[in-house]
Amino acid sequence: MTPDALSTAWTITVFIAYFAILIGIAIVRVRQMSAMSDYVLGRRRLSSFTTALSAGSSTTSGWTMLVFPALAFTSGANQLWLVVFLVIGAWINWTIVARRLRRYTVSMEDALTIPEFLERRLGDRSQVLRAICAAFTIFFVVFYITSGLVAGSKLLNTEFGLDPTLGLILTLIAVSSYTFIGGFLAVSRTDVFQAVLILVGFVIMLTTVIVAAEDPLGGVGGGATGFMNPFTDDRGGVVTPVFVLGTMGWGLGFFGAQHVLQRFMAVEREDRIKQSRNLSTLWLCLVYSLSFLLGLFARPALDEIGITTTDAERVYFLVSDYFFPAIIGGLLLTAVIAAVMSTADSQLLLASAIAAGDLPLLRRYASALGASQRVWLGRALLVVIGALAGYLSIAFPDTVLNLVAYAWGGMGATFGPAVILALYWRRFNFGGALAGVVVGFVVASLWQFVLSGGPQGMFDVMPALPGFLAGGLAAVAGTLLTAPPSDDRTREFDEVLRGIAAQAGTPA
Repeated sequence: MTPDALSTAWTITVFIAYFAILIGIAIVRVRQMSAMSDYVLGRRRLSSFTTALSAGSSTTSGWTMLVFPALAFTSGANQLWLVVFLVIGAWINWTIVARRLRRYTVSMEDALTIPEFLERRLGDRSQVLRAICAAFTIFFVVFYITSGLVAGSKLLNTEFGLDPTLGLILTLIAVSSYTFIGGFLAVSRTDVFQAVLILVGFVIMLTTVIVAAEDPLGGVGGGATGFMNPFTDDRGGVVTPVFVLGTMGWGLGFFGAQHVLQRFMAVEREDRIKQSRNLSTLWLCLVYSLSFLLGLFARPALDEIGITTTDAERVYFLVSDYFFPAIIGGLLLTAVIAAVMSTADSQLLLASAIAAGDLPLLRRYASALGASQRVWLGRALLVVIGALAGYLSIAFPDTVLNLVAYAWGGMGATFGPAVILALYWRRFNFGGALAGVVVGFVVASLWQFVLSGGPQGMFDVMPALPGFLAGGLAAVAGTLLTAPPSDDRTREFDEVLRGIAAQAGTPA
């Protein structure tokens, strides 16, 4: 057997072993699933450790492994702003949203999804808000899933020469299978395993490229002016306020990221939230920082051995192939699969749960089914949504960066203002929520697909910031211009606040 064949065989063996572990976790967890609440939120019994790492790893996706190193590789140290705003956004989201959201969704007759929570919190009997939120969520989730499929396809194409379409299909089958079997608990437990793989992979990769380069600091950026300065671009020009504000949008995405909000809703006890927040934020800080530094230091390491690439999103693969023997390279590549799966599985589960429980026609159909039959409906919808994402990935290919930017930023802009105001503003009502959700969606979509250029490139920034600001203003205006909520709604709001205040003195 040739060295290349041996390397390929070993990598395949590692992938199969990794996949077998995921399936094993799913099979164990399926025994604990008998109702929709088990399938969607695992009966709200996630430990603080599982909640922390699952919330963290479900936000990484192939973006963290492929796109972020590519941005640092090509643009330099100004991408440090991304690390800063992502970590700040995650911490604030945990701090201001997690406790109230868990308590509120429990008090709202055990609401399982954000659309259901908003409907009950605002007393919307028309079901319009819930239906619109459900449709927008599924729309964004499909984009998010396609980004994971594209990342997985790139991995299989780079390592095994598989046709991109076949690689995409294989990635979809792998992600769908264990999510289909085990539901939320399986997804959350596998996220913990995958979080460890991602972190270890980055540590090994970064250490190796720093040691391998003869002049790791002097060679970074190939001598380009400003490459190592976070306040300049790679040509030495000072970064603009528009650039900094644009990177802030990545942090705002957390407030509407429903796969993260699900983890808040599922934690077993409120007094564990602070512990989960600290651990999750630490993990994210480490992973984003290591990803950023890998992109910087891969530049001199690859330059010294004469390797160039026209697709910067393959930097991680190049480092894995050229600096590690097959036995280690195969393990490092599983970290990419882990990042892809830890997000795609959460998105698939989220979309299927919302389709079954929040879309009007399917919701009506599901209400006539027994508990176990609803779980099977959720599974069937998971397959349908996964197939739709797969088709769109093949028919309309795009970069991982563009797909994630719209999915992540769009969800933050569409749902972030409504979720925060619903948790903190007593006066907030249906009119405000509807206005905020629709305007946030429209503005984020315009920024992504229609507008471009503008002063200092303001129409090219990540869509979360303009969408979030516009959606927030529309939500406030819509609330003030319409009738206040009923006494029942305000009384319920006050009761939740009193419960949170009573918990404030307990150890966290």
